[in-house]
Amino acid sequence: MRLLAGIAFLLILQACSQKKEKVQTVSDQIRLSLDTVLVDSGDEFLFLQDQLYSSSLSEDKNYLFNFNPQNFIVEKIDLNQLKLEKRIQFEKEGPNGLSSNYPRFSILPDNNFLFWTFHFYKIFDQNSGMFKDMELDKIAAQYLGNTEYYPGRIFQDKNNSNRLIAFIFHGENGSLLILDFDLKDQTFEKIELPELEKLNEFRVKLLYEGTPAGEYGPRVYTMNINGQIIISNAAFNEVQIFDLEKDSLYMKSWNTHLLADKKSYVPPKEAERTSDQLSEIIEKTEEDLSYRSFFWDEKNERYFRFSEKKHFAEKPTDFGTSLTEADVFLSVFDKDFNLIAEAQIPELPHSIGVHFVKDGKIWMYENIDDELAFVIMNVEVL
Repeated sequence: MRLLAGIAFLLILQACSQKKEKVQTVSDQIRLSLDTVLVDSGDEFLFLQDQLYSSSLSEDKNYLFNFNPQNFIVEKIDLNQLKLEKRIQFEKEGPNGLSSNYPRFSILPDNNFLFWTFHFYKIFDQNSGMFKDMELDKIAAQYLGNTEYYPGRIFQDKNNSNRLIAFIFHGENGSLLILDFDLKDQTFEKIELPELEKLNEFRVKLLYEGTPAGEYGPRVYTMNINGQIIISNAAFNEVQIFDLEKDSLYMKSWNTHLLADKKSYVPPKEAERTSDQLSEIIEKTEEDLSYRSFFWDEKNERYFRFSEKKHFAEKPTDFGTSLTEADVFLSVFDKDFNLIAEAQIPELPHSIGVHFVKDGKIWMYENIDDELAFVIMNVEVL
């Protein structure tokens, strides 16, 4: 991933430095300052092939846990000291195994690990021992006991460890449901999300030699913040909020000068997976506006959200991709999702990868010569 051009020269001159010099910039309603920091991994090579998409942040934001599915190791990274603290080896098979599939995982509020995949929903401690088998596939067998539905994200209620919120996707039509589990009573409640049905406008049914073979469509993002499950998507300028305490679901939407109210490009309804048409659809979709996930700044009690339009070269590179750069936008909301400020950020001319807020600043993943780094951005609303 390329670093922003404005600090590229500094990175070349100070590649061995732990922390790069701050750069002040101004962008419309928003003033930014940018630092770049490197993580010391000692003699180890950190797993960066997934670009941290297989990672999870601890509740206190002090640690990032990065999962390597190739050797079943979790890398515990101290974000305060900017160094690898330890590597936790998990088993692949056996009573403490993670199964032979590619499991997803997250770190729970009590710092135990939750791993899941089809027919597999288990909690492990930080010594890689199996702590609890939640058996969600038995509680909700009609949804999680087969491969028709895919478990996307699973959250634990911070005020009730026996309550789990699972987001599941239908494998063929892409529909999304919430399953609200009570582990104590071994019951669950299904919650429909009819507002997301309009995503069908932007979904493409994929075919392989005329036979249904999945679909391509807008991403749906979920996060658990302040006793609320925040649901957003890449196609519409909106957010749905599921209040865990009130068991209520409501929505807010926006139509702004910069980011409109939804994507403008509507793809065809069907495409062959192996055709050039699918590649064209993907490029046109990503060249159009895409809204990213919301993320929370607890220090300043505000939400951020990036949006972007990617740019592609006329011809693919030797590596099979023609992505060159992106127009990146940042929106700032208060704790009630009232829009405070919104601006294009020319200081970030490339697509944003994994990012989060720590100590009131946005941390963005960066790979510098195969070393883990973060661009840290301080945001001041003018």
